[in-house]
Amino acid sequence: MSKYTVKAHGHNGEIDLTVDVQNEKIQDVTIDKHSETPAIFKQVFNQLKEDILTEQSFKVDAISGASDMTKSILDSADKTLKENGIDFPAPAPKPKEEKTFTTDVLVVGSGGAGLVAASRALSLGKKVILVEKNGYLGGATILNGSNVVGTGSQVSAKIFGDASKADSAERLAADIAHESKNTNYPELSQLLADNIGQAIDFISDFADLNYQKAQTQTPEHSVERQIELPTSSSYEFITKVAKAFQAKGGTILTDCRVEGLLKHSDGTLAGLWCGGKHSETKIYADKIILAAGGYGAKVYNEGRGNGINYYGPLTSTGDSYTYAKELKLKTHDLDWYKVYPHGLEVEPGIAKLTTYASKLATDMGSIYVNQAGKRIVNESDVYTKLRDQVLKQDGQVAYLLMDQRTWDEFYKLLVLHDFSETEIAEYLANDGKKRPVLVEGSLQEVAQKAGIDVAGLEKTVADYEGYVANNKDEEFGRAPEFLHSFEGDTYYLIEQRDRFATTLGGYMANQDMQLLDESDQPVANLYAAGEIVGGANGHDSMPSMMNSWSFASGFVAGTKASQA
Repeated sequence: MSKYTVKAHGHNGEIDLTVDVQNEKIQDVTIDKHSETPAIFKQVFNQLKEDILTEQSFKVDAISGASDMTKSILDSADKTLKENGIDFPAPAPKPKEEKTFTTDVLVVGSGGAGLVAASRALSLGKKVILVEKNGYLGGATILNGSNVVGTGSQVSAKIFGDASKADSAERLAADIAHESKNTNYPELSQLLADNIGQAIDFISDFADLNYQKAQTQTPEHSVERQIELPTSSSYEFITKVAKAFQAKGGTILTDCRVEGLLKHSDGTLAGLWCGGKHSETKIYADKIILAAGGYGAKVYNEGRGNGINYYGPLTSTGDSYTYAKELKLKTHDLDWYKVYPHGLEVEPGIAKLTTYASKLATDMGSIYVNQAGKRIVNESDVYTKLRDQVLKQDGQVAYLLMDQRTWDEFYKLLVLHDFSETEIAEYLANDGKKRPVLVEGSLQEVAQKAGIDVAGLEKTVADYEGYVANNKDEEFGRAPEFLHSFEGDTYYLIEQRDRFATTLGGYMANQDMQLLDESDQPVANLYAAGEIVGGANGHDSMPSMMNSWSFASGFVAGTKASQA
């Protein structure tokens, strides 16, 4: 057996892989190092590897939704083997297939909303097909940490015990209105609050999900109600729900991008048709549920993000605004998108989130400073306060200052949530010379490496130590339980930028999650769920609430489409 080392280029950096060749056959392809989003990369590479081994060639199709990265792997491997005198020929061209399906319910999109809607319809005895334009599942959901609220659920009653009685649908709806400064659409907020409990209980039972108390209970919520999966990753949610859906008779079609509408002779919606690399698929359905996500990547690509980093999938392009245009669907607030803090700019304009790690660090006493070395906010206040202050700073950037004790815990959560050990090591090795800024050393050294005023930072830390000693934050009023001295002589500074992905405007739906036209009339046979329907969280959503909207609206859409 001969092994060949290959270097390819991914979305987030270099990908190292090994190709095993024996007796003129490709025996195996393994990944040695990568910095890609794990939940997506695992699915994509598994499919790519299967195609390579089946076809015995690196001249196979790239995977939809990850075409640049997978093409780089294929081309780099093919080139390396050719340089060593090995050339596996391209497989025979595949003829274009035309497929036709008929189903009770057709769901578009495999994120949280789509999978919950499809699973709910299937549980009610309907034949269900779910289509996904990418070669992998999960949509934008797969990039988040699985946090959701459990208000009104038996799951939360078990997790929180008697404390769960302090929560209610009315309280959740009030929190939504407060956080969004009453920009929310009350009827949709109430739909969310009234149905999230049933949705959590349903999907937990359907896919054998074991929710637990979320390690981060954010202050935007007036009571503890946030729950998460044991892995703190929505990859677990997506894989388990998709597996259960298929095991119980549901059908999933990937690489199936919706291109247009199918109609009955009377003009009503009859189905959709999809394009793929080697097929054109017509799917006739009694009811259709659009759960295709938002249009954040479109905002980013068109330069409408106001200089704020984008951290969502580059496939969130709002395709339905093209293929469903003739339906004249009612839209609203298309300039709304959710901006969060805690972004780390891993490439120009693109961020990864550090929310869980950053929240833990501030709980342990860390502080945010600007380039002048001054604190900018009560670090333990709601996220919107930090977000707004970051936007006011030079370069729209702040820095989180930690000691070794805190960094050790921060590091663990970075690795748990979307960062690889190799990736973090590379950032540290850059020593502040390029983004993202992540540096270690003495207080003076980290300030110099990060381009922060040394004297300003030294004074800030000295003042802060005084607040800790007196158990009172004279500058920002931070609660005493979050005041903690910096320990030791080693410090870490990491940049923190604002980020966006989720769009908060979109289509308008009624209480049955039927989409409305411009005359406020429901479009026959057409429902929707998730980010594609805006308004439930208003102009500013609380943490965990986009997943919550996806699950609640998906549950309602799946129910109503099946009962209509």
